Amino acid sequence: MAGPSPSSSNLSQNIDPPRSDSASVYPASQSYPPPPVPVPSSGDSAGGASSLAKPEKGLALYACGHCGRRYSRPEHLQRHVQTHTLGRRFACSICGKTFARADLKKRHETNHENDDTKKRRRTTSLNTGRVTHACKACATARVKCQEEKPCQRCVRRGLTCVSSEASSSAAMNLVHLSASARAKTPVDDEHDSSNASAEYAPTSFPNPTSYPTDQPSLYSQNTHFHAHSRSATPNTGDLPPSSEAGSSSQAGTDQLPFCDFLRDVLYEQQYDQSARIPENQGLAVLNFCSDSNMELSEMDFGLLDHWNTDGMPSSAPVQQETPKSPVDMDHMRQNLVTAWDVSPWRWDPVANDNAFGEQGNLPVSKRDVASIQAQASKGSFRRVVDQKLDFAARDGVLALVLGACQPDTISSRISGSFPSADLLDTMLHVFLNSHTNQVSDYIHFPTFKLNEQEPEWIAGAAAAGAVLIPVPTLRKFGYALQESIRIVMPKRFEENNKEILNIGLIQAIVLGQDTGLWSGNRRKMEIAECHVNIPVTMMRYRGKFQRSSYPMLSVTPADEGANLEQKWRAWVEMEKWKRFVYHLFLRDSQQSMTALTNPVMSYAELTLPLPASKELWCAKTAKDWKDAYLRREAGHMKRAPSVGDLFRDLNLLPENRHRLDVQFSAAIYLQAFWLLILEYRNLCSSCRTRSYIQDTYEGSSSLLAARRHQLLQDLQTLKTTTTNWPEVTAQERLLLNQLMMALHISMDDLQLFAGKEGDEQAHRTFPVLQQWVESVDSRAAIWHAGQVLRFAKLFPPAQLKNFYAVGVHHAALALWTYGVITKAGSQQDMSSQHEKVYIDGPEAMSVQQYITMGQGVPVIRGPNQRNGATEASVENPKTTMEAVHDILLANFGGANKMAPAIVENLSILIRQLGNVAWAVGLG
Repeated sequence: MAGPSPSSSNLSQNIDPPRSDSASVYPASQSYPPPPVPVPSSGDSAGGASSLAKPEKGLALYACGHCGRRYSRPEHLQRHVQTHTLGRRFACSICGKTFARADLKKRHETNHENDDTKKRRRTTSLNTGRVTHACKACATARVKCQEEKPCQRCVRRGLTCVSSEASSSAAMNLVHLSASARAKTPVDDEHDSSNASAEYAPTSFPNPTSYPTDQPSLYSQNTHFHAHSRSATPNTGDLPPSSEAGSSSQAGTDQLPFCDFLRDVLYEQQYDQSARIPENQGLAVLNFCSDSNMELSEMDFGLLDHWNTDGMPSSAPVQQETPKSPVDMDHMRQNLVTAWDVSPWRWDPVANDNAFGEQGNLPVSKRDVASIQAQASKGSFRRVVDQKLDFAARDGVLALVLGACQPDTISSRISGSFPSADLLDTMLHVFLNSHTNQVSDYIHFPTFKLNEQEPEWIAGAAAAGAVLIPVPTLRKFGYALQESIRIVMPKRFEENNKEILNIGLIQAIVLGQDTGLWSGNRRKMEIAECHVNIPVTMMRYRGKFQRSSYPMLSVTPADEGANLEQKWRAWVEMEKWKRFVYHLFLRDSQQSMTALTNPVMSYAELTLPLPASKELWCAKTAKDWKDAYLRREAGHMKRAPSVGDLFRDLNLLPENRHRLDVQFSAAIYLQAFWLLILEYRNLCSSCRTRSYIQDTYEGSSSLLAARRHQLLQDLQTLKTTTTNWPEVTAQERLLLNQLMMALHISMDDLQLFAGKEGDEQAHRTFPVLQQWVESVDSRAAIWHAGQVLRFAKLFPPAQLKNFYAVGVHHAALALWTYGVITKAGSQQDMSSQHEKVYIDGPEAMSVQQYITMGQGVPVIRGPNQRNGATEASVENPKTTMEAVHDILLANFGGANKMAPAIVENLSILIRQLGNVAWAVGLG
């Protein structure tokens, strides 16, 4: 298919199938029309015009995973598979024409000996033969290439000529064959080395249920055989070795070619480093901050020709050349291996990456200033405090920015177009308004003085507010301002080391790090993560993590005047540090859950009390604080419990409910609980076991099973205890279900399955996830994933962002994996014959029956709309990902509104997961 690659703006029109106008997208039972009849090539048969093969009485067990051809002898099948994997690698020494087999090339050269005229040599010159491997540019454009590299077309157009020849590892990946005990195609005649009959073969996107497998316990009771296998065990470094041949779930699953199974699910990804967008980057399969481009190229659209109407195959068979062009298939399989060459979790700097690259975004145009001021005049921004930034504070911010400028030539431009005090004031109040909605608030507004804050704090808060404003220029300004403050902050501490006791400056560091960590920009996220230990270390060695730094105050009804004011101020100072410490702990644990890395802080070192109640924290005067303190602390001789105390006895939470900020404390407990789950997962990796696979090491498995049972029981206790607590909001309930989901499925397995560490690790993880899909753990995991979506729909407007958006992405990945493997492993769609189980609804008897016995079909619903919510079966990855995509964007007013960069990136990724599954018939 010729023509330019589609841009991101019209990507959905190009690859998305039409969505139904009805309220439900729940799939009905569907059937596929017969595949097209291929035209035999010279590499298949000498008599390609023969009629359809007649069925054989015996069973030809050796089936090709590409085209469905069947053979009675394994060496015939292996030779046939090489036509798909190795391509036309035998070239004629006379004319250069290529062949898939050596015997065909030899016969062709014999014809040259019989006819050696100049005319024949001229008409069969080197340029007329088909090249062995076209370069990537020519293969994408579907034009003729040349054997000599670089080819003339790339030289003429100034393109980089890169060969698309698949590596030996990618080519040999498809030699691992398995029997198709459940194939529904008629049995063909036995094929020998020189004669094959024309037959019905699958289309470019065969029904995944026709892929061969030799796992009788999951799909079939027929006898299976062992074919060639690349790996002796299906385990990776943290997975157990394969069990005996008679195992119900492990036998032969590692022989299933992973590239055959998902060769089209992970599509070609373009890596254009020069076109990177600093604010909103394209995504890799599992990364919300990757630089890779997941748009479909011309090659991908060519492969989608068979699905170009409504997501269903065309009813009329289309003839095509067979075998399929080896360049396209080899290129696509190679992409499965090379898609993660640019690691999704690592930033690879290029020459123009530096701390000064964004300074051109610091000047703000008058048009953008007028736009934001018009929104402010309409009252769309709520003022938390009745204070306004003065000109002196604005000039202090400008002085910091100019101090970070390099080269000096841009300083005059920034000075002339730097935002006014009014615009900076608007950015600040956007941040302050957002801060009041976050769980870990640490700014004490009753004693807050805006113009008395450090210039670094004002700049960091303004940057945090600017990136929340749905104006692209102001977002870029916010990220540029954050970068400038990051450059000048070290100098402030180096000039006077005593500043490490200044909570305002430490808050300024954290504000900049928060902006970078959730920016959706790979470079900013990695740099911020590299510096998260700086404020942690400052406070750790000042004793801010210890209980002794927070003594109890003696407050009596007789306290009045200056004495009461002094006690209130002392309490506020301690509470600010306490809440700030816990904010860092929440952020550290959230980053650990996001990247699956070890945290910087430990719950064991946090012996300080949990945050005090909202009433005490928000008291506007010393008298109001005294009244609330006497009422809530009456009769208590001990300080409030710490997070470690809750691990020892969870009953301390309801006993101290009136003394604590319940929402904040519940979030602290849950984020600390993630460290327990991470410890459990690390032990599972070390022992090479999972709760959903058969294990040969009984000792370690029983110990870990007991630990997992205790963790689940503790989370269930918290869930039961706080069921009717209004203080525990949708944020904490989403996190609770995300943690419970993590105990039923390893996120590492999901990431490996999607290709994070290459094809070999994905191939080895696939049989493990097959066992997971057949276990109770999978149904419990997707139930909790559905609950994540349930509470995501209850979030306040514009608050489903940052870590919570990543939680929705994790739930989507679990649902996608379950749907893809289930869809590919089922012979036919049985969803219409079973009762729907709404996994994003409240608990019911049908839910318990589904989890324990597998009765029913799991279904989720999209966001609530005027005409009702759409429904999607989890076994249909396409409609499921559309529903999750809509849930994520609905929190920000829908797809037409401008969501934060990280949310936009995640929504693109989720939709792409559904699209690629649909493209291969898994949706």
